[in-house]
Amino acid sequence: MPKPTKPDLAKYRKVLKQQLATLKGDVGSMRDEALRASDQDASVDHLADQGTDNYDQGFMLGLIENEEETIKLIEEAVDRIDGEGDWEYGQCPLCIESAQEAAAKAGKKSAKKGDSWILKARLEYLPWARYCVKHQETEERNRESA
Repeated sequence: MPKPTKPDLAKYRKVLKQQLATLKGDVGSMRDEALRASDQDASVDHLADQGTDNYDQGFMLGLIENEEETIKLIEEAVDRIDGEGDWEYGQCPLCIESAQEAAAKAGKKSAKKGDSWILKARLEYLPWARYCVKHQETEERNRESA
């Protein structure tokens, strides 16, 4: 997997910035809607209506939480493109770690960086991806079992 080129990085940065602006606007609208719903709760006469409103508000708050997590991932990806992250944009930190551990076991000073790049197809689909597919699956399995 090759390292992303400068034109690729510029393209990903543009896409990430557009997505970030969209999500921030969406989260702002959802927050306004959730706050409006909580203001209306006092006026609900029927318990079933109040239950539905509470469910809707909880659902909306869950969506906001998910969107905020995605915003954080996008901001981190932009930082990595700008050279301000903990690793280079397009690299899987867990692949880097695995390669360093393998090099240490083999008695080498450093690991090859060529095997730690995320597939371009994955970055095209999900430009804020932190991990390669293999390590993303592992992270999701660990999250489910926790």
